[in-house]
Amino acid sequence: MASNIILEAKNISKSFNNGKIPALDDVSLSLKKGEVICLIGPSGGGKTTLLRCLAGLETIDKGKIKLMDKFQLSKKEGDIGQYRKNVSLVFQDYNLWPHKTVLENITMAPLLVQHTDKQEAEKYALELLEKFDLLDKKDSYPEFLSGGQKQRVAIIRALAVKPKVLFLDEVTSALDPLLIDSVLKLIKILAKDGQSMILVTHHLEFATEVADKIIFINKGKIEESGEMQKIIEEKKNPLISDFLKSISSHSEYVKIYRGREEFQAFQIGILKRFPKNSTQYVMGSSGDRWFESMDNYYNQYEKLRFQKRICWKMIMYNESPLDKDVRLRNPELNQYRLLPKNVENPANYYVTGDTVVIQIFGKPSDEPVIIEIQNENVAKSYLNYFNIIWEQSTPIK
Repeated sequence: MASNIILEAKNISKSFNNGKIPALDDVSLSLKKGEVICLIGPSGGGKTTLLRCLAGLETIDKGKIKLMDKFQLSKKEGDIGQYRKNVSLVFQDYNLWPHKTVLENITMAPLLVQHTDKQEAEKYALELLEKFDLLDKKDSYPEFLSGGQKQRVAIIRALAVKPKVLFLDEVTSALDPLLIDSVLKLIKILAKDGQSMILVTHHLEFATEVADKIIFINKGKIEESGEMQKIIEEKKNPLISDFLKSISSHSEYVKIYRGREEFQAFQIGILKRFPKNSTQYVMGSSGDRWFESMDNYYNQYEKLRFQKRICWKMIMYNESPLDKDVRLRNPELNQYRLLPKNVENPANYYVTGDTVVIQIFGKPSDEPVIIEIQNENVAKSYLNYFNIIWEQSTPIK
């Protein structure tokens, strides 16, 4: 197994009721360190069974599963105890202990399974709660939490054992639509931070923002795998086309992302959504404030953008030193123009497809904010305004 592959399944099969009900048929996949794979497909297609097998909760009938090239699972052999210590699975229905506080729920596995020192376990749990804005709930019991808070606590609990691979099974399916965003934002942050994950989801747009690879499963078989954009554009499989049409991924919405963590996760996530070799339109560059907000994650962002050959057409107030450096290194991907002097400074925004992304930075001490608006007519209006100003602007060379 290659050193960067952290999990590999080879030709695994699984059935129930003494072989009468086939669930998985000769499935193979591999997950690289820091990679995110999204499993999609119709209900009953085998997604959850595959996830449970990979997490060591179901015994496979055939094939082998390897984790970190150390621990192996098959029908006849495997160190299931050591395997499970290195992975975590988050269920659809939270599975929190009702008689334990949030902090107690999170520290149980590190204390009982990994025999972590209590002080160390609580310290890490509190760090996670603070990172994901739930520190004020540490002494609350699950019954006093909203559905979104319960699911975020369930994910934090899974992270508390520092898993090499995190599995998530439709973690938003039991949530009210208004509560889904908080959970999806958390997962985007984990993807940005390099957590290796395999997740089942029916949120296709979200999948395009977090996944390095999409796997379509139907009747226990992998029908297709690759980048979502490639799968959609090629339309080789009519079954996949029909499935994608059956799920709405373009409903109108307004979403708000606050603070650096969410800002960074959003920027990297939406970059994954952009088609390769596409052009995006930016009005009112914020100069070095944008780079400051990306902080240590800018190199990750830049590497992905240049790999996908995403071009920025950008109208800016003035060219900052960092903007200039990027332009000179990759002039074919950075078309910059100066805003005409007779035009008032517009909002800082960019347009991609049917979506407008407004970026607010405020004073240097302020946390960045993003407002994402998905509305075809709004996007057209912003793009029309951009094109008018572009023609009046002066190219930077």
